[in-house]
Amino acid sequence: MPTPPDLVNFQILAGIPDPLLERFLALAVPRDFGPGDTIHEMGKPAEHFSLLLDGKALLQVRLPPDIIVSLGSLNPGYCFGFSALTPGDAHDHTVVAARDCRTLAVPGAALVGLIQDAPAFGVPFLLAMYRLVNDRLTLRTSQFLTLLTRHPDLTPV
Repeated sequence: MPTPPDLVNFQILAGIPDPLLERFLALAVPRDFGPGDTIHEMGKPAEHFSLLLDGKALLQVRLPPDIIVSLGSLNPGYCFGFSALTPGDAHDHTVVAARDCRTLAVPGAALVGLIQDAPAFGVPFLLAMYRLVNDRLTLRTSQFLTLLTRHPDLTPV
């Protein structure tokens, strides 16, 4: 099982004291995935927040009827499954192992309980989550706008 020093690459956990990281780790379950395994699937109930400890995974969106768009590759230090923090929510993306992966999966309800119970964990975690989600939104917006500039039916003004 990982220890607090093993979490140094996770920006979302930066500045959280080791005793609180130990409480976080007590909630976590290590999970191993092989190449091609689905770690979580778009549209399915979001039950776990995950940290990618080792390996590489792909963040994907599946569009009907059979189109898969890879939005990016996930490397160690990446976290995903924020939807698990909202009861009854579903995953917005699919995450598939590109090669052998090890994650730490934390039940969303238990993580929310820790956030509420320990403000010294919850405040830095939520502020880091805000920064991370904002950075991801900025990146996706930039990608979308770049794609639009290449569309053949759109011309510069």
